[in-house]
Amino acid sequence: MQMNQASNISTKKKIASYISIIGHPLLTLSVFSIIIFFAYEEFHSALFHSLLILGILIIPLTVKMYKNSRNGTYTNFDVSNRTERQSWYIFAILLMFALTVILFVTDQPRTLRFSILLSLILLMVSRMLNYFIKSSLHVSLNIFLSFLIIQINLAAGFFFLGFTALTAWARLTLDRHTLKEIIAGSLIGLSIGISSLFLIH
Repeated sequence: MQMNQASNISTKKKIASYISIIGHPLLTLSVFSIIIFFAYEEFHSALFHSLLILGILIIPLTVKMYKNSRNGTYTNFDVSNRTERQSWYIFAILLMFALTVILFVTDQPRTLRFSILLSLILLMVSRMLNYFIKSSLHVSLNIFLSFLIIQINLAAGFFFLGFTALTAWARLTLDRHTLKEIIAGSLIGLSIGISSLFLIH
């Protein structure tokens, strides 16, 4: 009986781990951006925008998180420790700010500019709240992403919102977040997501 329970818990953790990896914001943001760029833009514009996001934001963040999780600076790749997140937020916000400035100065499409600007605001709000609670970025960023998808395809947006709920379950199951932290992330994501409905056209 105890062996069966242990086996069920192990299987549950493995499933949660896979879902958490697939729902990692760096992965979902990268995949979403590349698909949208190449589906709705000319090839040269899609390539330029993809390289901008990957080169300025995704790759530097991934390298930093991987390196620091390997050398022990971060407890894990997700930077689940609230204290460790403070320095991570500073780095991420600086990268996002640089990307936002470049997009506005070079007068890139309004949808892209304001999507990145709202992402920057989401990170800034999360960092301020991090003094009190470690809100889930898996949840907040993916809820915001769901709202961006909804504006393109309603069914796909709600499907991804459902996947985000599954990701929230995975984060709880892996003990990476408490219920309060999931709720905090949800509220941040909903607030920024609803704002996008008025700012992005």
